[in-house]
Amino acid sequence: MNSEILTQMVTTAEPGSEYCTLEELATQFVDEYRRWLNPSIEDYATAYPEYASEIRESFPVLIAMEEWKGNQEITCLKQQAADCLNLRQLGNCHLTREMSRSRTAIIFEAVQGAQRRPVAVKLMPWKSELTPRWRDRFEREARLTFRLKHQNIISIYSTGEDQGYSFAVMQQVRGVGLNQVIACLSGAIHAEIANCDQSHPGVQQAQSVADSLQQDPWRGYASLALQMANALRYAHSRGTLHNDFRPENILVNSDLDCWLTGFALPQFAEGALKQQQTLTLRNQSPERFCGEVSEQSDLYSLGMTLYELATGVPPFAAENSQQLLELITHSEPQRPGDLATDMPTSFETIILNCISRSSRERYQTADELSIDLVRFLNGKSVRRRVSRQSAFRDKWSWFWRKTMCPLG
Repeated sequence: MNSEILTQMVTTAEPGSEYCTLEELATQFVDEYRRWLNPSIEDYATAYPEYASEIRESFPVLIAMEEWKGNQEITCLKQQAADCLNLRQLGNCHLTREMSRSRTAIIFEAVQGAQRRPVAVKLMPWKSELTPRWRDRFEREARLTFRLKHQNIISIYSTGEDQGYSFAVMQQVRGVGLNQVIACLSGAIHAEIANCDQSHPGVQQAQSVADSLQQDPWRGYASLALQMANALRYAHSRGTLHNDFRPENILVNSDLDCWLTGFALPQFAEGALKQQQTLTLRNQSPERFCGEVSEQSDLYSLGMTLYELATGVPPFAAENSQQLLELITHSEPQRPGDLATDMPTSFETIILNCISRSSRERYQTADELSIDLVRFLNGKSVRRRVSRQSAFRDKWSWFWRKTMCPLG
């Protein structure tokens, strides 16, 4: 929850006052949630202990209801998205073709201005005036990336509104989604390109990247991971988390240059993340489902992406989001070296150092991950990380066996 809002609530609504009924708190919580302010159930429970049990029990239900309404709203709005395909001009950008689309955005290839600068245009595919809440989210997420200027992060040049549509003008790169590259490497046909002719540029480019990686796979994977880690290191140094790090949000070209895109707001409140589709959940860290967000969460997601790239399969396979949630929070994935038997030990160690269920046993910063990736690329060994608590337990266990059970 926003600390300034929480402080204001505590100072203006004394416990037991008419401004502090459970109904008032629920209304305030939902209002913050709808405005993407990331309210925290636990912060509310701590600030109002007299309602703590009711808050912990009922507020997750409020989140589920809001997520359901949001999904229903998107379903209705998507019926309007087809109209956007008739657009040929937004601001000073001439749209040439659709590149990709998600639930809440369409990306167009475009040229900008008299100089005809190649750009990409990200469009919210429904009228802004009809959806001020979604426009607010679109603009907030654009601002996350607007101030990030890094060679491995897709730049946002500007935002605007034209013909009733909100849009962002972005850097255009000649890359393909890492998810499509993984599909080529694993011999699968990704759902997004399954219906495309094999001569389609996207299919050809994905295969070209896959061919480049197969020339020296482990070095290629490490090179991509190093670029990703450097991009996260830069973003984290500016106080920005990615929050949605997955193959679909990484673009790669045949020279094995890569760029991050899709920076997102935090999953707005405890329980909200659980309502997402499996594609969004698959690379999320266990602590995110308890409302905790940190640099280590992004590094976990990077490790899960690297796992899938190196093995060809996602770390957890589940039929639905609830089953996936159980696996993420209570299980460890199969060791990647068991799936890719030629995987170098140090490379497997790097992945394991990212995806430990305990955030204390992961790399604590992207800088630490970058250092180990450079070590691997230089042919040096990499050590498995353990927390101080784990190291102490291991030493105590060894001491106990030696002193108390000398014959065992």
